[in-house]
Amino acid sequence: MNHTAFRPFRGALRFVLATLAAFASSLLVNLLLAPLNPFKDESGPAFMRLFLGSSMLLGGMLLFLVAESRLHGLRLFALTLLAYIGAAQLLAHVETLAFNFMFGFGARELIFIVASQALTALVFVPLVIAVAGKWRAKAELPEDRVGSYLPSTTGSLLLRLALLSVLWYFCYMLAGYLIADPLTHDYYAAKNPDLNSINSWLPLLQFFRGLAWTLLILLGVRIMNRPLRESGFLVGLAYGVFQAAGLLLPSTFMPPEMRLSHLPEIVVSLVLQGCLVVSVMGYRRKDGKPAA
Repeated sequence: MNHTAFRPFRGALRFVLATLAAFASSLLVNLLLAPLNPFKDESGPAFMRLFLGSSMLLGGMLLFLVAESRLHGLRLFALTLLAYIGAAQLLAHVETLAFNFMFGFGARELIFIVASQALTALVFVPLVIAVAGKWRAKAELPEDRVGSYLPSTTGSLLLRLALLSVLWYFCYMLAGYLIADPLTHDYYAAKNPDLNSINSWLPLLQFFRGLAWTLLILLGVRIMNRPLRESGFLVGLAYGVFQAAGLLLPSTFMPPEMRLSHLPEIVVSLVLQGCLVVSVMGYRRKDGKPAA
């Protein structure tokens, strides 16, 4: 397949359709679940502009994730759904539960958040796969642009997974300290005067989140099918957009400066982790042999 071919009109049309897929899927699910929604509805021109803007980010990025994939059909749908729900929703739910003492969500609110977002993904992902033309196999399969890069032994793979799970904590803390904390520290300290007590359990929580992020990034690299040196950055960027795009939307439980400070923090931390994942997993000794 000629990867240098560029069809701007087709690309622009697919981008618009992917944006509409994100917008319509969220709107449809919210309308269907409106009687069960425990949150106060936002409305007005400003909200709809932000809603459309977040849809543009989500639709365009998911389209980019699958556009050059070697997968197709139900296998692509299942793996992309897993990657999207994991990156955009599941790992965010973990933090919502962990820090719920600051937000005070009840069981009804938590169940609605999880169910509504999962249903939206079930509509959104297959629509974007259709827009990308990936439900059926092409006559010529795209070349494998990732190659074989994972360690050949189970021991080496597990060791690198453990290392990357630890490194995630440093990505998380570095981005948080430099980007979000200067704006959010006083807000969270007011909600929890003993804010430093979080440090007693946060490293363990983030270790398991780091393991999950690493596995999701490995999955995303295989789905995206981009050259390895750039794929970690691109998958990290995609996952950051998936999780952070919703922070553009106004909410009753987080002030605008809080939301907008967490947005770049999330993207930066995941870009750092994505680059680390492909670097650590693809590392070989100078003699070309796999590293222990």
